[in-house]
Amino acid sequence: MRVWIDAQLPPTLANWISSNFDVEAIALREIGLRDAKDIEIFEAARTENVVIMTKDSDFVDLVCRLGTPPQILWLTCGNVTNRNLRQLLTITLPAAIEQL
Repeated sequence: MRVWIDAQLPPTLANWISSNFDVEAIALREIGLRDAKDIEIFEAARTENVVIMTKDSDFVDLVCRLGTPPQILWLTCGNVTNRNLRQLLTITLPAAIEQL
């Protein structure tokens, strides 16, 4: 499974996820999409058949309007430290991945 990490999440999260889960994660800035509009990211993710990890509800709205793919891992934890984010993902990401 491939996951794109949205721009408002720490780019280092991609390496951490790839190292700790059976997931190929990449930050949007690594593929030239850091400053792209949500619809551009959405369409690129659809073409590449990847999952988008985001805190941005706009991607959820796009899925509701346009359907899947892509699938969305929507993080609703608010502002947390990078350490706390990793702790939350350690607990929740395996089950989320199984649902995709």
